[in-house]
Amino acid sequence: METSSVRSVAPRGATIPQTAIYSLGECANSLVMNGIFGFAMLFYTKALGLDPTWAGLAMSVSVFWEAVSEPIMGHVSDRTRSKWGRRHPYMLVGGLLMAACSYLIWAVPEAVRGSQMAVFWYLLTMNLVLRTGLTLFFIPYLALGFEMCADYEGRSRLQSFRQVFNMAANFAGPAMAWSIFFRDKDGVQATTVEANYHHMGGVFAAATAVFVLLAVFGTLRWKEDTRGEARAGLDAGWLREFFRELKSILLDPNPRWVFVFVFVVCAGMVVVSSLQMFVYDDFMRFSGGEKSLAHGGTMVGMALGAVIATPLTRRFDKRGAVLCGGVVSIVCNLALALLFLTGWMAPDATAQVAGATIPLALPLFVLFHAGYWLGNGIMLPTSTAMMADVSEIHRLRTGERKDGGYSAAFSLAMRMAISFSLMVAGWCLHATGYQVPKDGVAVTQSPDAIWRIGLVTFVVGSLICLGSLFAIRRYPITREGLERMRKTAAD
Repeated sequence: METSSVRSVAPRGATIPQTAIYSLGECANSLVMNGIFGFAMLFYTKALGLDPTWAGLAMSVSVFWEAVSEPIMGHVSDRTRSKWGRRHPYMLVGGLLMAACSYLIWAVPEAVRGSQMAVFWYLLTMNLVLRTGLTLFFIPYLALGFEMCADYEGRSRLQSFRQVFNMAANFAGPAMAWSIFFRDKDGVQATTVEANYHHMGGVFAAATAVFVLLAVFGTLRWKEDTRGEARAGLDAGWLREFFRELKSILLDPNPRWVFVFVFVVCAGMVVVSSLQMFVYDDFMRFSGGEKSLAHGGTMVGMALGAVIATPLTRRFDKRGAVLCGGVVSIVCNLALALLFLTGWMAPDATAQVAGATIPLALPLFVLFHAGYWLGNGIMLPTSTAMMADVSEIHRLRTGERKDGGYSAAFSLAMRMAISFSLMVAGWCLHATGYQVPKDGVAVTQSPDAIWRIGLVTFVVGSLICLGSLFAIRRYPITREGLERMRKTAAD
């Protein structure tokens, strides 16, 4: 067991440039994960003709594996003894593995194209390997961020930086991919052309590798030679120690409602993000440039949400900031439902202004769609900062350092939600009556199926977000309470 006698990571605190260098790691995470969330379901169904249920299952099982492996990774990372510290060796190996698989997942060999099940097993295998690399990279990376900032608002600032960098990479990558890689030609939907995904995957994989290397070597000042530290829990009792630690974290009352909140809100976000591409393509019938605008608007919204999360935290504390973000998300998504599901506004609606025809539906869709993600941009970094506070409280009370364990438990709640909701998204797509290409021939979707996709995206997504707010209202930690604990521990 590590106690307070173990020297703390030095130096404590991070400047804005140092925080920015650290946040480059989030660019790698963003390109891989947002690329998959944004395009995998389209790739599996429209380009490969895989049934949506099998597509959702392939993604769901791999995320479930990630959820299972991340607590183990947190435990291992906390107890690693090496010249390069607890975090950086795993970040380097896992990040490069993640980059390689982020290309291979789009490059399906001809040898496995004989049946739907062969395609399913290839995609499942590649997703499992990719998620293993992500676990090796992300859990130590997240724990390193917990160690870099020790003050209450500094943690919110660091997580906000991460979110902004995530959205910047998401905008430059998946959002602009619509204009760069997926421009419809000669009446053919670009999302049905497999080569487009290959080109996108190659570019994203190279960029991911660069961001990983920059983040790893740019944060080496926070590495700590841990070879001389006590090796408790690394011998015969390792497995028992792991389960003991995981149980203590999950039973800790302080993060309980954060876990519930993150599970519910992430489930709603994944359902929306998985189906919103079909909304762009089939419901709104956007062109390539319009898809980039709509998709890019979500990144701008998330980034703005992350920027204003810190001042909201300063004004309303973290719980109040999360509640504000949830209300914004719900109102904006329901506004889209009111506008487009009711038929009050057609997807191609225009207005005549001074004799000129001005698009009306597109800017309203982009505005409210971005607003939904702005609310999520407030909620996610703030809830991550909540978990860093919880980890510090545990350290103040017990002397144990469990940043890796708490970050892994937080990520466990997220991954379990993603795993569950990816399967749900596949079921929803199937239940709406959405048809996949047969023998490479595109099919025409029925108006009812398209309307139902909009219903799930706008209304069900809002209801799930509402449910998450009931959980976070019970989060007990405040700025004043944490400061009192720090003073008590210092006396």
